[in-house]
Amino acid sequence: MRTVKTLMKAVAGIAAILLMWNVLGIQQGLAQSDTPCLPDCFNDQWNIPGQNTVGSVECTLDSCGTTFRIFWRARVACNQWYDYYLERVEVIVGSLDACLQYYGSMKDLLQALTVCLLKINPAGFPPDLKGDCRLNWRVMKGPCWYQSGNTLKPCAYEKCCLEWYEVCRGSNGERIVTKMETIDPGICEVAPPEWNAPWCQPVCD
Repeated sequence: MRTVKTLMKAVAGIAAILLMWNVLGIQQGLAQSDTPCLPDCFNDQWNIPGQNTVGSVECTLDSCGTTFRIFWRARVACNQWYDYYLERVEVIVGSLDACLQYYGSMKDLLQALTVCLLKINPAGFPPDLKGDCRLNWRVMKGPCWYQSGNTLKPCAYEKCCLEWYEVCRGSNGERIVTKMETIDPGICEVAPPEWNAPWCQPVCD
């Protein structure tokens, strides 16, 4: 079970990352690259254990009757953070428009898909024991996304929307996912001309 000491340690870690982002000047110009962002722990690259590539999992949202394929990367950052990167999502069966209508925004749909990814946990991050919790899971994705047919993609890759999560194992072994904090790089207010995508929508909150 969590302890006050564990919680204080996690909060201190988040504060340290916030300070480091400020010092490093995260708000620099956009890079013309599809390389996933690395907000910190720069020696720990995005990969799947044993291979430097992107993985995918299927996720069904019963709420809008659609099955998606979520493309993801993962890493263990600075020997303390369990990180996922959301690369893109594609519809396998169903309707992307129906899901966007049901959730009301691209941001809320991506949030539902993020929670689905964390519950599946294809990278095999702990905790493993019932009743145990971890406060050091994070998810990163581009701050602005757009729809291309039946696919959702980020408008830019280098800047991150960074989210912290608590992940617990319930009494039946299920994963209980709770968002704790979000850092928005604040670059999706108006789509820059170099994106050539005025339909980009903010997905970070």
